[in-house]
Parts: sequence; C-alpha cells; structure tokens
Amino acid sequence: MEKKTLWQGTVKKVINPLNLVKVVQLEKNRKVTARSANDAQLKLYSKILKGDFLHYGYFDDRDISAEDISFSMIYKAQERYAEKILDLIPNGESKKHVLDVGCGMGGLLGMLNTRGHKAIGLTPDINQVQYIREHYPNPTLHCRFEEIPTAEYQGAFDVIITSESLQYLNLDQSLPLIKTLLRPGGCWIACDYFRTHPESFEKSGHIWEDFETRLKQLNFNLESTEDITPHILPTIAFAHLWGTRVGVPVLDFLIEKLKVKNPGWYYLAEDVIPQLLEKVESNLKVVDPLQFSATKKYMLMKIT
Repeated sequence: MEKKTLWQGTVKKVINPLNLVKVVQLEKNRKVTARSANDAQLKLYSKILKGDFLHYGYFDDRDISAEDISFSMIYKAQERYAEKILDLIPNGESKKHVLDVGCGMGGLLGMLNTRGHKAIGLTPDINQVQYIREHYPNPTLHCRFEEIPTAEYQGAFDVIITSESLQYLNLDQSLPLIKTLLRPGGCWIACDYFRTHPESFEKSGHIWEDFETRLKQLNFNLESTEDITPHILPTIAFAHLWGTRVGVPVLDFLIEKLKVKNPGWYYLAEDVIPQLLEKVESNLKVVDPLQFSATKKYMLMKIT
C-alpha cells in the first residue's frame, strides 16, 4: 500500500503541468543562490569532521599509509595544520588583531582565542555564521571578503589569514584589499594549494606563477614559503581510500538494489545513473594523491 501511494504521488507530480512550472521556478531560484552562501558540501564535511575545521590535515609522518589513518588522526592533523599557521604570527608583548578570512566552523578562531589574540571571522556561508555565533565569542562578518566594509576596517588588522580560502578569492579585488586592511608592519598568512599546470583537468586553485607575478606587481614580499604538499597528501589519500573502498561499492550496491527491488524507479533513473557515476569518478580524481601532486602544490606562506 505504501509503495502504491508513493508511486501515485510521484506520477501526479510528473504529469501535472503546474508542478512542472514549479520545477522550473525552483531551478531558477537555485541558480540565484551562490554556493558560498549556503555550501552543502562544506556542511557535510563539518558533520563528518567534528573538530570545527574544514581544511586538510598536516601529517608530520608524511609516509603514513591511508589504511592506517583514523578519524582521530585526521582531527589531530587538522589541529597541527592550524598550529603551523599560528606559529607564523609574529611574537611580541601585545596580542594581535586578526582577520580569519573564510573562517569555516571557527576552529582556528578558537585557537587564536586560546593564544590571546583578538580575532574576527569572515564567511559568506550562513550555516557557518550561525554555528560560530552559537559556539564562539568572536565577532563574525557575514559577507564575501571582497564585500567587507573597507572604510570601517581600513588598517585594522595586524594579521590576515586565508586558510584554504584564497582559492575562492578574486585576486584582482582581494590582493589590493588585503593591503588596505593591514596595519603598517602587518602580515598576511596564506595556506592553500595552487595549480602548477594551467591545463590541469581540475580548475580549483590559482595558478602559482600567476599568483607570484601578482604579488610582485603589488609589492608584496614573500617573507617565508614552505611547500607542505607531502604533509597534506595523507589527508587526500585517506579521502580517496574511503571513496574507492566504501563510497563507490555502496553506490553500486544501492543502484543494483534499486534495479532489483524497484525496477520502476530504476527505469526512471536509468539515464541519470551513468552521469552520476561519471561525476563520482571525476570527484575521485580530485582526491587522487598522485593526480594532486602531479598538478598542484600546497603552500604555507607569510607575506608582508
């Protein structure tokens, strides 16, 4: 009876022209909403990884096997990553005014608080803003970095941090803005991956040579650089392992079960399934450590 009711409801939606109009309207509205304003993918990561960090982990043991990594190790590696960033903040008697651009779920803000710094978070994601305001005392700006009130925050920060958020920023707008927001003598700490091959199939991340050129044009000084790619690769290998050993087999199982148990539903989805499998394969290439190291590098930098 439940299956019949389910089928009847679905069929009614499919054949009703008014519902087709509704589908079109929903699709149009979906395109209007920017991913950064409500990123479901990052929301999923935050539920899987419970340490309030959304960045990769830094493994001191760069040769550790993906099969030997536990979720506890991932949490610790994410904290180690944050420590590497915080250790670049200049020492001194006075604590620093820090802007964490793309602050995620607030994990780095919490560590800045522990060290006595005065930190402000910035994120365009409404889910992250709500979470931070419930769990951390730090002021949080709900906007894109390029939309920050410049007049209010001009020269306000000793340190600006972009931890895996630089890849989302428009360099033409954000680089001059960083200069405007930093106090004299301030520094920018950036930790992110860059493309070493512009023709790479995966287009996320700025091209390293282009980034270096832009820094020189704006008289930024790369005070220190560290290629931490080998220490990041275990995180990528761990994600690839779970995708290939768990994600793909589970997906294959569900598709086969749908085919056997619900042939009607399978018939409706039959043309979509190959596209879904192709998307999964493409995403697995993104987290293939060999592919990553061949086309990208992960840099930790202090820029003045």
